[in-house]
Amino acid sequence: MGGQPTTKRVTLVVALGGEVLGSLEPFEVDVPWWQEVEPISRRLPDLAVLRLLEATPEDDALLGGDVTYLAEPLDGRWEGAHGARLVPWDGTLDDHPLRMPWARPGGPTGDLEFARSVVGAHGTPVQHRTWNLSSIWSIPSRSGRAWLKCVPGFFAHEPRVLELLAGHPVPRPLAVDGHRLLLDALPGVDGYGATYDEHCTLIDELVEIQRWSAEHLDDLGAAGVPDRRLPELVRLARRVVERRAPSDESLTELLDDAPARLSELGGCGLPDVLVHGDAHPGNARLGEGAGRGLWFDWGDSCLGHALTDLAVLDRPGVEHADELRAHWLGAWGTAVPGSDPARAWELLRPLAALGAAVVYQGFLDAIEPSERVYHEGDVLPWLRLAARLARGDP
Repeated sequence: MGGQPTTKRVTLVVALGGEVLGSLEPFEVDVPWWQEVEPISRRLPDLAVLRLLEATPEDDALLGGDVTYLAEPLDGRWEGAHGARLVPWDGTLDDHPLRMPWARPGGPTGDLEFARSVVGAHGTPVQHRTWNLSSIWSIPSRSGRAWLKCVPGFFAHEPRVLELLAGHPVPRPLAVDGHRLLLDALPGVDGYGATYDEHCTLIDELVEIQRWSAEHLDDLGAAGVPDRRLPELVRLARRVVERRAPSDESLTELLDDAPARLSELGGCGLPDVLVHGDAHPGNARLGEGAGRGLWFDWGDSCLGHALTDLAVLDRPGVEHADELRAHWLGAWGTAVPGSDPARAWELLRPLAALGAAVVYQGFLDAIEPSERVYHEGDVLPWLRLAARLARGDP
């Protein structure tokens, strides 16, 4: 098995009003992730990708390979002006009650009409991503590129979170309309390439936000932020374990012993806070204009223990994970004098892994079958990690 692929081979099925016109000849793009469609948008700016139809990953990885999307013209017509010839497509289109609004015919056109009603029409929009968790566009405006984010109902609290976090290093909402959230221009670049020092600074920024949030949990709860504080997290985790790993004795014992574990955790002195939920540097902006860093993508946020976000360091491939973990725990030790973050993380770590499994199972339960391919492989690895941690395995 080779390394991770760096490209994908794309077939676009073109439809109007849900009626298939045909497909374009396959072409290759240099971004392997299936939800990332920016290279397609820049190549064919008059088309919007609606959703994934099928995908065959390269080398059994969950990316690259052959990918087929459904697309539609943004101007509502196809007259051959796109410079590409359509060929027959022998597949069929279906419907599903869990389909996201941006994945339906006319969805992207309506989303862009909303955005332009706020910032005007000053250039060609670019579609960056579309999948079951979001649709992301950037739209030229007089003050830069505004960002249009469309989200499912289980992320509907994000606009209110951003409003409550006004004054902190987070995006500024311009307008909200149902599933649509329009954000002001975001300075800098996404932090996927963050250095170790930049990552540490982002952690410090997040801890500062979360210290503030500890005093505003009632407001955040009233805004619809999901409650995954430890008693509720254990309840949700038990349901997932019963469904996905009912015979795992380590997980059963972990959950049965949870009351004692939670009691000791309470004595470690750390508060409940607004958990970001996906706190990797790629969800922050760095560089010119971004200050020390700007945290975005709060759709996964919930109420939970202050150390819950450290679970992001248990994902495969995180560089400097041990050093970053030590820095994160040290930041909380400084933020809450007299607390014991190291012992708290030792106790919380298997429960945080269960929490990740809860999140991914929630995605699977709330999205249509054709989109579950994105998350089907995520639940069991987190359950296995929780079981290993519960047993004390490294």
